[in-house]
Amino acid sequence: MSGALLEVDDLAIRIRGAEKNLVDGVSFSVNPGETLCIVGESGCGKSLTALALMGLLASPPLEIARGRALFEGRDLFAMSQAELSQFRGDRISMIFQEPMSALNPAIRIGEQIAEAVRRHRGLSRPAAEARALEMLKKVRIPAPEKRLREFPHQLSGGMRQRAMIAMALANDPALIVADEPTTALDVTIQAQILDLMRSLRDEAGTALIMITHDLGVVAEMADKVAVMYAGRVVEAGPMAEVFNDPQHPYTIGLMSSMPTFGGENSRLVTIPGMVPPIAEMPPGCRFAGRCPFRGADCAEVPPLVPVGGHEAACWRAPLERLEASA
Repeated sequence: MSGALLEVDDLAIRIRGAEKNLVDGVSFSVNPGETLCIVGESGCGKSLTALALMGLLASPPLEIARGRALFEGRDLFAMSQAELSQFRGDRISMIFQEPMSALNPAIRIGEQIAEAVRRHRGLSRPAAEARALEMLKKVRIPAPEKRLREFPHQLSGGMRQRAMIAMALANDPALIVADEPTTALDVTIQAQILDLMRSLRDEAGTALIMITHDLGVVAEMADKVAVMYAGRVVEAGPMAEVFNDPQHPYTIGLMSSMPTFGGENSRLVTIPGMVPPIAEMPPGCRFAGRCPFRGADCAEVPPLVPVGGHEAACWRAPLERLEASA
């Protein structure tokens, strides 16, 4: 954790008045210039975690029940909205999943980027517009002078996402949180956006948190990965360690469900069962109801413990012991 740009410790998010947490005990850290991918299926709490970091939770009904997020030594969760508004868009920026809903449809692209620069850097209108044009060129939008004066609906999906990235990078933030930034794009544009984000990260040394359910994106982008299930981190560590030696049954299920090139009879592996509603979550391991290795001790919450070169929250880890005893 030493030297971390962002250190999240024991984050819990709940609906006000509810007994159980939607996000429960999430911890991770990100260093300068590093990419952390938070991966898991829809509804596992990835986006809630990202919104909490940005101070954008819908409160009420949502609230942070406990935890802290130290960013450059200051706790984001202890800041007032006024303090957060100074950080947001300046030291920390966010790229949203759907730029058409994140961009203002009634304001030209250049004005939206320039507004962020003027607010946080105090530049004049001409200087802010020049910065907006510079950023559109940096994210490789064709004919940037023309796009500067166009509205979001006049841009393609890929160009809108590039405009969102330009806005996020306009103030040279130390950290970017990207929530499913390529989900709505076709595979060709997705590859271009990922390549763009990787090159901009490497040039500026910006740290990146990517929220995704796509393990292909994780393999391409991540230095570290945190796998979430039902609001908890179940496995975490360096990407290569987690991918080469998964030790949580959920992670193994996720990786086994990825499509591969095979014969006509090749079938996708599925994880049996469904994620239970929050009110019906078991008291211990939340994956226990779907796990082939469950036992009596799964009634207790398993901690993240070292397994090889990373961590897993499973009472059976390392899973090689099961094979040896079989």
